[in-house]
Amino acid sequence: MRTVELLLWLVSSTWAATWILWRPSRRIDVGFTSATLLIAAVHLLTEGARFHLLPTYLMMVGSLVVTGRRALSRREQLQPGRLARVAAGTALASWIGVAGVLPVFFPVFAYETPTGPYGIGTAEYELKNDERNRDLVIQAWYPIARDVHGRPAGITSRPDLLAAAYASFTGLPTPLFDHLRLVKTHAIPNAPVARARARFPVVLFSHGPLSANRSQSVFQMEALASHGFIVIAIDHTGYASTTIFPDGHAVPPDANAAWPVFVDAKSTAMLQTWTSDVRFVIDRLEALNEAGPSGVLTGRMDLSRIGYVGASFGGSVVVQALLDEPRIKAGVAQDGKPYFSDRTLTELRRPLMYMQSAAPYIASTDAQLARWGLTAAQFKIAEQDHYARQMRLFSSANGPIYNVFIRRTNHVTFSDLYLIIGFPDPELMNIRRAHRIINDYTVAFFERYLNGEPNLLVDGHTPGPYQEVTVASRNVAKADQLAENGR
Repeated sequence: MRTVELLLWLVSSTWAATWILWRPSRRIDVGFTSATLLIAAVHLLTEGARFHLLPTYLMMVGSLVVTGRRALSRREQLQPGRLARVAAGTALASWIGVAGVLPVFFPVFAYETPTGPYGIGTAEYELKNDERNRDLVIQAWYPIARDVHGRPAGITSRPDLLAAAYASFTGLPTPLFDHLRLVKTHAIPNAPVARARARFPVVLFSHGPLSANRSQSVFQMEALASHGFIVIAIDHTGYASTTIFPDGHAVPPDANAAWPVFVDAKSTAMLQTWTSDVRFVIDRLEALNEAGPSGVLTGRMDLSRIGYVGASFGGSVVVQALLDEPRIKAGVAQDGKPYFSDRTLTELRRPLMYMQSAAPYIASTDAQLARWGLTAAQFKIAEQDHYARQMRLFSSANGPIYNVFIRRTNHVTFSDLYLIIGFPDPELMNIRRAHRIINDYTVAFFERYLNGEPNLLVDGHTPGPYQEVTVASRNVAKADQLAENGR
């Protein structure tokens, strides 16, 4: 709860309680009225109203009405009986509880200050692909000088559409995501790229399927940009929860799009579409970097050093793209199910970090299984097949490969969702700590394999600093030896 929100809730609650516990004097009424109206004005002007404070607003208005009626009435008001006070007090206590919990469970949060040496800029681009009749949107998060100031960007230009997308995924009412319009990032729109280097390495990002989009992991976009990477977050149109174009119009998920479950023709076709998206984006980045109208990224991307990070199905695409697209040098797959081809299992030679949560599968309800046409037993078979293929990849890859297992996490830990919804879960670690772990390993991996900078987190033998993390690796020392012999 923000500072002035908390003050407004405390004063309104206390004022309402005085009418239940005792009849306040007119002087106390005047004091509460003045304080509440002043705090409400400051709140509306500095923080902005939001749906989650509706119970607090109603409590404040109710107290104002009761106070106003008392001030206008000339008759002495009777003190309610004990039973009536108990009933009213119980009801009010419940109301105060709801009024306090709602803004805590749906907070106007702030992203952690990025730890890298750079500030952060952001810019959006629409990419038209006439050959495939497929338009994409990318959002760049990139390093800027620390002393650049400006109004920070929000999570998205259309928070109403993002709210509807999160509501659809969680099954919660859309108004509960009203706070998204008030959340700010650290990024300054269209700020100039930092001049500390001539060009910066590029990291692509792909989201999960249907319930997510390019805005799902701002915590990681900011961390990478602050450490000197130009991050290109891709919306895979028709497979994202909503694709919001720079002009404000949006495209919902395609009616025929479905969650992939098995390694089959459907998931393979979806994988090929996303991989083609990635290839097209790299083509357009090359054009943007070298020619055409000048933009903030023109000439500033080092496209000889491209990495790729993806979550959920986006992580699956990362693994396949490492085999199919030679311009991608290294990749991080976060809970990426192994929908990739059998060739990938045995022919992968480029560095891969496979990040795995403790619960990589979203709990599936009977209704979801029915939509997929599956029984619980069939879904369990799919899970077991995924684990077997993942272990086969780890044991067969010819290049450096890491398996980073993070305890007390689940599939959506790799997103912003637990910042947006603050429900406590004793089985999960604090989301801020989880994000720090994810960022530290991801940044260390790309610093090593895109920048050639050693880091103890990914040297293949030094124990890590996090007790929640277990790292297994293969071919790391061999890659070091090959690099040394090549010098």
